[in-house]
Amino acid sequence: MTTELTPKGRANLQRNAQLRQKENKFIKLQAKEMRTLQFDAEKIEPIVVEFNGKKSQRIRYSVIDPNNGDQEKYLEVSKQTSEVIDTYLMEGHVNLKIQRFGLGIDTRYHITPA
Repeated sequence: MTTELTPKGRANLQRNAQLRQKENKFIKLQAKEMRTLQFDAEKIEPIVVEFNGKKSQRIRYSVIDPNNGDQEKYLEVSKQTSEVIDTYLMEGHVNLKIQRFGLGIDTRYHITPA
């Protein structure tokens, strides 16, 4: 059985989602979601993570989402995606549009200067 949410119920759920996102230190894009992020080339570090039981190297970028305040968060990407980001950073582009395609191991990112 399902019921339609009231406007107040929808507002409460939206507020909860915003609070969770604000407290989270990591940027997580959903499939087909696009965001513009401001990168800090001085705050990049390689990290090792475990994914599906395997350890792999990823690159952690310190970013700010200008549309959601000025709170610094982290974006962790594969070495392949990092190459694209680094190319734009080397050219002086610090604001990049990132769009996610796919889920899990099939995730790909499309990155362009903002």
